Amino acid sequence: MVGKCEVTIEKIVRKFRSFEEADNADYEYYRTLSGNEKLQLLLDLIMPENPDASLIERSARVHPLAEHEQC
Repeated sequence: MVGKCEVTIEKIVRKFRSFEEADNADYEYYRTLSGNEKLQLLLDLIMPENPDASLIERSARVHPLAEHEQC
């Protein structure tokens, strides 16, 4: 039997006057997150609930820092 993980998600609804205003709010939100928080969001999106080692190896790649200079 696989254990269940209870996750509580806070639902937030915001209204914007334009797509540009909504995009700017998204960018500002992600700017406030730490690197670890951003990484955790990414892993939550791409990793299955119970990954095995081979799936993790196929899913994870390491990029040299030179590729991320513009970020």
